[in-house]
Amino acid sequence: MRAADAPPPGFYAPDPYSGRWPWIGVGLLAVVVCWYAWVWWSTRSRRIVIPPRIARDRLTRLRADYARQIDLVVARAEGGVITQRRAHQQVSVLVRHFVQEVSGIHAPTMTLTDLTNSGARLSPVSRVVGVLYPGEFAPRETETVAGAAVVAKEVVARWS
Repeated sequence: MRAADAPPPGFYAPDPYSGRWPWIGVGLLAVVVCWYAWVWWSTRSRRIVIPPRIARDRLTRLRADYARQIDLVVARAEGGVITQRRAHQQVSVLVRHFVQEVSGIHAPTMTLTDLTNSGARLSPVSRVVGVLYPGEFAPRETETVAGAAVVAKEVVARWS
């Protein structure tokens, strides 16, 4: 080797990258793409599928059962066993679960906006939930559970 071809003293060629770094980069990119795909898929709006109606005798039993449970919640609130706020929450849960059990609509997981935007079928439920919301979320407790329970029982009695 001639002196002109020799590297200068103290010069070292750079080390090549390890073969695993490109694969780590590809893996991280795949994780990010999968994350965005999962977020998009899990938060997209879904159509509400209304299943066929239930048998009349079962509907009658469900109506009686849920009306009795609403009366029980009101009695517990009036007796001081539970707070008015808790009673409003329980009546809301009962109405929503009744709708789910009768029609198959996932009303327990729907917000008031979802119920309102779902059309005429759920408008009675959205009215009840709208009456119950101030009692559930107001800064101070209100003494309106008896009136809200009457509206809730009307929806339970008329829902088909």
